[in-house]
Amino acid sequence: MSETPEPTAGPKEVEARVRPRRWFAWVWIVPIAAAGIVLWLAWRALADRGPEITIAFKVAEGMQAGQTKVQHRSADVGTVESLKLTPDMSRVIVHARMARLATPYLNDETRFYLVAPHVGVGGISGLSTIVSGSYIEMYPGRHGAQRRHFVALDEPPILLPDTPGRTFTLRAPDLGSLTRGSPISYHGVSVGQVEDYMLEPDGKHVKVTAFIRAPHESLVHPVTRFWNAGGVDVSAGAQGVRVRATSWQQLLSGGIAFETPDAALAGPPSPAGAIFELFDNRQRAMRTPHGPELVYVADFQGNLRGVEVGTPVELQGNEVGEVKEANLKYDERRHTLLTRVRFSIDPEQVKILDMPRPAGADAREVASEWLDKLVARGLRAQMAAASFVTGQKLIALDMAPNAPPARIAHGGEAVEFPTVASGDLTEIMQSLRGVLKNLDRATSGPQLGHALQSLDQTLTRLDTMTRDVEPDIKSLVKSLRDTADAATGTLTAVQGMMGNNSNTPTDTDLPKLMRELTDAARSVRVLADYLDRHPESLLRGRKGVKP
Repeated sequence: MSETPEPTAGPKEVEARVRPRRWFAWVWIVPIAAAGIVLWLAWRALADRGPEITIAFKVAEGMQAGQTKVQHRSADVGTVESLKLTPDMSRVIVHARMARLATPYLNDETRFYLVAPHVGVGGISGLSTIVSGSYIEMYPGRHGAQRRHFVALDEPPILLPDTPGRTFTLRAPDLGSLTRGSPISYHGVSVGQVEDYMLEPDGKHVKVTAFIRAPHESLVHPVTRFWNAGGVDVSAGAQGVRVRATSWQQLLSGGIAFETPDAALAGPPSPAGAIFELFDNRQRAMRTPHGPELVYVADFQGNLRGVEVGTPVELQGNEVGEVKEANLKYDERRHTLLTRVRFSIDPEQVKILDMPRPAGADAREVASEWLDKLVARGLRAQMAAASFVTGQKLIALDMAPNAPPARIAHGGEAVEFPTVASGDLTEIMQSLRGVLKNLDRATSGPQLGHALQSLDQTLTRLDTMTRDVEPDIKSLVKSLRDTADAATGTLTAVQGMMGNNSNTPTDTDLPKLMRELTDAARSVRVLADYLDRHPESLLRGRKGVKP
């Protein structure tokens, strides 16, 4: 039996095990995470991305594209993307990408300005930009239409737009020492600042924008007076020269002060935008009346140097008005020059005790009526020296004794107030100067020399005559003395006889005769003694000498 050969074994087949493929590989987690972060950042950037705006600046000092930030309260709200000049090269247009949160505040009230280091009279600002670089400050607008194109402020604003308070307008002939940021004070306490100023279209006044912070804006009333209080206040008056220095801040940047009467504080305050006059100083501000004035004119003779606009007018030493103008006037009747002064009187300053004033009567009419009565009793206007140091004068309304009758002339174009010559030291010195001139004129001429020569000749002749008659005078004196001695002896003898005869009647004229003889003897002796001492009296006479 044959054996069947076994089949030869071939290569062994290997059975593959198929495993299910995983749908996620851990190796992709890092790229996917990175991509997610990128997408999240991109989405956040797009979500925070606000509109692009343009801001026109005069200069782009320190700005750089991609680096300069737009900030509000030191927080970034935008970034500068590019800068370019306008076609006329007058401004720099800054393209800035704003954050989305700033979009609602980009309207007509929005303000931009460049913050950079700045040194001014008000101090140093923007010091932080020395390290961080310049940036653009944004003041968000609360109201108004949406905008995307803006013009930056040339200078940083003095106050934040949302600062509580009230703005007023002050008008002045000139700006003086004021500037933006000058302080405004009330009784020495700073309550506001000067925001801006500009020249009015007519070119005659300067308009100053003054901001008073809350709650001090209620101190401003219609009767409030503002004045320039910057620098050093120098005033001259009857008390002499007064110098008042303010704070160093007002000394550098100027300042404004204001004052409101206590009685007016109870009334309603002035609204925002009210217009006030800005006076040069406090004295001028307080002198200006609140209501209608009484205006008079007066003609004065002589030199009125020292009289100018603002010169005070005083009634019995109390200031009641001021000079409005002074001009020369020609008096055709007397062919002389006069000074016509127009002055005003504030009726509210004419305060006279026990002066009747009907209820509801106008103060102007009452004061005018009383001035008429006082003038009828001797009230006159005259020039007086307010200060001998400064030479300043004032118009004094005083009672003049023995003044001729006069009254206030209400007719014509102007109301004339009667005047009287001044009696102050200046007028006396002028009169004395005139007398000295006349004396100098009299003594410098030939008449005085002739008079002295004639007097010398007369005295020479008198001395000659005295020497000639002197011997005769001596014999005359001796004879008079002998006569007096003889009369005395006779009188003694007669008295002796009367004493021895007791039967002599007492009613005879002998005692009277004896008295007369005694007086005659005494007179002869006195005459003899006088001629002995003054022999020249025989020629000149006996004057001014009592026996």
